[in-house]
Amino acid sequence: MIEYISEISNEDNYKKYNHFLITENLNELLHKDYYVYNTKNFNKSDLVEELYNKNFVNKYDNVEHKQIFDLYINNDKFKEKAQFIYSIIDNKKFEEFAKSNPDIENADEYTIIYNIVDSDGVKVTMYQLSLKDIAFVF
Repeated sequence: MIEYISEISNEDNYKKYNHFLITENLNELLHKDYYVYNTKNFNKSDLVEELYNKNFVNKYDNVEHKQIFDLYINNDKFKEKAQFIYSIIDNKKFEEFAKSNPDIENADEYTIIYNIVDSDGVKVTMYQLSLKDIAFVF
């Protein structure tokens, strides 16, 4: 497992940290600076929005695909999850990976766990994702 912890904020001695646990076999798919997610150094907002629009908003018709809009596109929690994935997984690397690995049998061997930890030691798991979740948004 790849474990990476980085500070998100430090206000009045109260710190928050990104805490990533990522299986080694997803290492090749990560953006080189995935760990800046949720920090002031994060600079992929335009890319994330572009990918979300390409893969969901502009791909489906609001009337013809009402159920998709109701379940996914108009669901803020789903949008946040998809945008998280776009923030840390490089879409071009994922496309190549998918072409090279058409028959992965155990998607659960490819996981990302993202937590936020504070200076008091409180850890909140924000996402626990497998390759199935990642593939769905691409």
